[in-house]
Order: sequence, then structure tokens, then C-alpha cells
Amino acid sequence: MTATLRAATIRGQDLELTWSDARHPTTLPLMWLRDNCPASLHPDTGQRLVDTFRLGADIGARAITVEDQGRGLKVEWAEGGHVSRFNAAFLAALRADPDVLPATIRTWSRDEIAGHVPSVAYAAFMSTQAAVKEFLEQIAQVGFSFVEGVPGTPEATQAVAARIAYTRQTIFGGYWDFTANLEHKDTAYTSMAIGPHTDGTYSLDAPGYQMFHCLAAECTGGENVLIDGFRIAEIMRRDARADFQLLSEVAIPGQYLDEARGIHLMARRPLFRLDESDKLVQVSYNNLDRAPFTLQPARQRAFYRALATFNALCSDPQLQHRRRLLPGSVLLFDNWRVLHARDAYTGYRRLAGVYMNKEDVESRLRFLRARAGEAV
Repeated sequence: MTATLRAATIRGQDLELTWSDARHPTTLPLMWLRDNCPASLHPDTGQRLVDTFRLGADIGARAITVEDQGRGLKVEWAEGGHVSRFNAAFLAALRADPDVLPATIRTWSRDEIAGHVPSVAYAAFMSTQAAVKEFLEQIAQVGFSFVEGVPGTPEATQAVAARIAYTRQTIFGGYWDFTANLEHKDTAYTSMAIGPHTDGTYSLDAPGYQMFHCLAAECTGGENVLIDGFRIAEIMRRDARADFQLLSEVAIPGQYLDEARGIHLMARRPLFRLDESDKLVQVSYNNLDRAPFTLQPARQRAFYRALATFNALCSDPQLQHRRRLLPGSVLLFDNWRVLHARDAYTGYRRLAGVYMNKEDVESRLRFLRARAGEAV
């Protein structure tokens, strides 16, 4: 049900809004209302045109009116004769953090995800925006999803990616398509086992999403593993609070070094990155790419103990979704949440994929939600 206003009352330099439902009142400074006046936005770009810093700190309103049976708010300003009109639904939505894409996150274990592995059909995905939205909603909830029935070609893989967002360019290129040829200084370019990790721990802005499509699997072994890092965080908050706290405080440096190409990337962030409200935002872990760094000896020992706790949970089969990727199944997963791994293999295996930026994939879902008339 759309939120409607019951009353708007000036209290000093603030405006208190009360609502027709049971939600708490919203209090907004008059300065904020003038600064965010919809009439002061560029009609094409939506960018703010008002000069915020020419507004007086003691700005006042001549009249406040609740309009259209509570669906709108009118503010007549004391100076300049300016009038602002706000949609009540817009004002009600201000309770949400604008940086967050609203989603009901559902963490999972092996058994919990086994009965309903998220997926959509390729034909629907390529022909309807509803299927693209369903796919991205699944990823927002559980961190990954598959497009099934995709032709096993580079062209089809790239077409799936293009339905979502543009490809991110990295040291590995944009679209990558490789075998165990050591083209890059990374164990992914071998047939060795790769332990649980997230990509880009050496990037200041690690890739938000990663896509895999196995184009050939003429091999034995090579089973892929997905692990919900957010579920591990829940377990550690509950059962190993000190370890969780330490891993949310220590900024771990990651690095990528390729002397032949003149590349030495470095970045650092905590394994559990939290926002200002203590909410988990990102899991960032790659033990192979961890650069040497030191802490005070007692804290260093505690760090290794905490890291061992995390690694043990990553290695717990009950927390792993295992699946051998084969041609026809395109996987997209949230690289800020889901860790991935791969068993060693013998034979020929060809893997293709891309990276995508966090904000671009979320932008696509916001657009699709708005088109469907849903909250963004």
C-alpha cells in the first residue's frame, strides 16, 4: 500500500511528517527540503540545479500543505516565492539507505540450497526482461544463479553478459576465454586445485560480479565449489565473536605481481568489511594473494587463529555447494559475497567469462524494478 501523509507540522527549522499508517514520524530540516526540491532538478539529467550554499541557514516556509489526499506535500517558501512539491511515496522511502539495493538476503548451506538451486532458462533470459529481473533478484537474495541451456560458444556467453551490464576491463582483459596455459600469473590458468577465495583482493574496487561458462570439459575432476561468505560471517558472529571482530578490523593487503608485464597491484581491506551500522557489506579473501604484513606479535597470532577459523568453515562440506560446470550452464555470482573454488583436474578444460562492476549490475536491477512498478 502506498504511504500517504496525515499531517505536516513545522517545528523550528524542521518539518515533522506524520503518516496514515503505523510508521514513525519523519523529521526533515527545511534546508533539506529546499535543497532537494524536485522543481530545482534539471528536467533531463535529474541533477540538482539549486546552489545549496546560497540558501540561508535560517530558511523559512510561508505555508505547508498536505495535498491530493495525503499523496503530496506543498511547501511555499518565505523568500523568492518558490514553491516545492514532493511526492509522499518519495518522502516515505527516505527511511531507506540510498546506497543499498533493497533485498531479502537469504544465506544458505549445502542442504538448504540443494533443493532449489537458482536458475532461469536461456530462451526466456534472452527474450524477456522479466527473466533477467528474476535472475538478478535470485542473485540479490542468495548470491548466485545460473542461466541454463546456453549454447556452448563464446558468442552466446558474451550475449548473456550483455543482457546484464557492460564487461569490466582488468589485467585479464574484458571477456576472457582460456585453458590451463599460464597465460597470466594466476593459478586459475593451471589445472591445479584452487582453494576458496574471492577475486580482486588486490583491487581497490574488487569486481562485484563474476561470470563463468565452461565451454569444454574433456577432463576428469575440476568440480566447482560455491560458499556463502555471508553464512560464514553469521556463524562466526555467533560462535567466534572475537575472531569475527578481528577479521573486521585488520586490513589485509592483497597483491598481484607480474614482473614481465610490469604489473604490481596492491590493495587492502578487512576480510569482513562492515558499514557504519555494523552491517556486512563485503567478504574479501584470497590466501594465495595475501601480501606479507606484520602486526604486533600477540595480535598477529590472534589474526592467524581467526583466519584459521574462517578457513575451516570454508572447508566444511556442509557449507559448500559443489557442481561440475559444463557447457550450457552460465553462472553469475556476487564476488563480494560468494567464495568460489575448484578441484584439480586432468585433461582439457576451457573456461570463459567476464567481470562486472557492482554498481552496474545493481543499476540494471533498479531499472527493471522501476519498470515493474516496484521499490528500487
